[in-house]
Amino acid sequence: MKLPGSLVAGALAGLVIGAGATAVVLTMRGGAPDASMAGPGGPGGGRGGFMPAVSMVAAEEASVGRTLDVIGEGRALKSVALTSEATGNVVEVNIAPGAKVSEGDVLLRLDERQQRIALERARAQYPIAKENAERYADLKETEAASALEAEAAYNEYKTIEADLRAAQYALQQRAIRAPFDGVIGLTEIEAGDYLRAGDQVTTLDDTSSIVVEFAIPQEAARAVEIGQKVTAGLASSGGGTHEGRVTAIDSRVNPETRTLKIEATFDNEDGAMLPGAVFAVSTTSKGEPAVSVPGLAIQWDRNGPYVWKRGEDGRAERADVSIIQRTDNIVLVRGAVEPGDMIVWEGSDRVRAGFPLPGDASQEDAREGAAAVGASGTGAAAGGGGD
Repeated sequence: MKLPGSLVAGALAGLVIGAGATAVVLTMRGGAPDASMAGPGGPGGGRGGFMPAVSMVAAEEASVGRTLDVIGEGRALKSVALTSEATGNVVEVNIAPGAKVSEGDVLLRLDERQQRIALERARAQYPIAKENAERYADLKETEAASALEAEAAYNEYKTIEADLRAAQYALQQRAIRAPFDGVIGLTEIEAGDYLRAGDQVTTLDDTSSIVVEFAIPQEAARAVEIGQKVTAGLASSGGGTHEGRVTAIDSRVNPETRTLKIEATFDNEDGAMLPGAVFAVSTTSKGEPAVSVPGLAIQWDRNGPYVWKRGEDGRAERADVSIIQRTDNIVLVRGAVEPGDMIVWEGSDRVRAGFPLPGDASQEDAREGAAAVGASGTGAAAGGGGD
């Protein structure tokens, strides 16, 4: 029976395609395997035959300290309430609330006419009394004057000298000057007002630095030391924080509250911190040594947490760790990890023991990588997908 031409052509085409496919398969099976395409036990070591895409970071030295979060109150480095030392009418007021003044600036002046008259009188009498005392001293040496006369002249000279100093001091009391550089406060006094000795004029604060006072429980006394870093931010808002140092620690515990008073000083040249404000204060002690790794580097399985580190042969090694403390996107650990070890922090879930890992990254690149993880918010989840 004669077959149709179309059927014969289709059969031939099928034979050609099948032969080609068979040749390809035989070629792949017969060829030597590529190292980069090897299975899990081969040289490539990647899942499905490929090296996993990972990023490395250097484990860093850290310490496990005790963190204290308390509330503190700020005050100026130096603060004073200026009061009048004398009584009289106000003739001059140079107080602009909130303005900066320098040491020695005259802030307020009282009527000083009477004091100037007394000073001029004492100045006029002083040289005469001094010359008289010297003349009688010379006369006493030649026995032209008695010792009693010389002593009387000397006493008169010393009395007038004291009157001169008293007149100068009384004149100085008529002016209220800034005792140090600072920011002037509010006042209700105006020229023409009558002041009595002891009346408060205004306040003066040196706000170049702010001292924040706070108290810690007596049990935490050893967790704070002079020079320790302290951060403070306004307790009532989400504003930025300021960094300072512990500058004073009280010598005794308050017997009523069982707390220890601490003072921390903050640079305030920009004027962002105000005296009297309430701050949220945080400080962490140095503590025991530990190792810092990104949170994303931590993996978990039934045996607990671990990380993948690059061994001496360049392949992945499991390093069991114990988590000591978490701070934002960083985890402090102890275990089979040392500062400087290269740790897998991105792609850890794709790594297996013996997989080849990239070469050493620079410390700068490692820090930039860890910062990128923290910025994306993934570093806070310290438990990635483990086995």
